[in-house]
Amino acid sequence: MYSLLLDEISRAIGARLLIQFSYKDQDYLVEPHLLGKNFESENCLLAWQIGRTVTGTGWKCFDLNSIVGLKLLEKRFTSPRPGYDPYDNSMSRIYYRI
Repeated sequence: MYSLLLDEISRAIGARLLIQFSYKDQDYLVEPHLLGKNFESENCLLAWQIGRTVTGTGWKCFDLNSIVGLKLLEKRFTSPRPGYDPYDNSMSRIYYRI
């Protein structure tokens, strides 16, 4: 199951598809930018949050262990958001990126 999650997020990043999921009892709509491992050895997704049950936008790092109900949407985003660093220094290893 976990490898399926990694595959689906990688596919969304490659195709620049919006994704939605639940994370710690909140619903999110995001533009996925980078998938990797942080310095705590947790697999995580760096994404631009564009929607949530509580309003708010911006960069957020999501621990993959807490993502539930991932859905790839047909809607695409066109370019990286401001401040995106494809070599993000919060990651010890990068698996996939825009």
